[in-house]
Amino acid sequence: MNFLPETIIAFVVLAGIIIYTITAKAYRKRKVKLLAKYRQARTKSIQYQDTLSAYILKHNAQHEAFVQGATYGEYLKQLQKHHIKNLSEKGYQRLRRSPVLIKQNLKKLEREEAWLKEAGKHLSMLREKETA
Repeated sequence: MNFLPETIIAFVVLAGIIIYTITAKAYRKRKVKLLAKYRQARTKSIQYQDTLSAYILKHNAQHEAFVQGATYGEYLKQLQKHHIKNLSEKGYQRLRRSPVLIKQNLKKLEREEAWLKEAGKHLSMLREKETA
């Protein structure tokens, strides 16, 4: 008897299982890392919004100039819009369910972190102002 077709099918299935086993672990690791970075950026964004909001309320600084020709209130709105657009809970859930393009999402998240770093610099000036 000729078992060539069955042997080829068995080999292809076995190769698929081996490839899946090797890549699935690395994929899960990258996925967890991406989700953790997303959560960190999200937490940082919320913290910055809270800090700025508290400063505005404490000093009644809604319409005072802050940075780049923007007032404190405008900058807070900018932070909020940026958060909703790029770091929302809905976005996290979508990413958690299906982060097919991990590299693309990681690059997007790195841009987000750079933007938050810049916002953090602006808010550190605010903290220095408050302590002085």
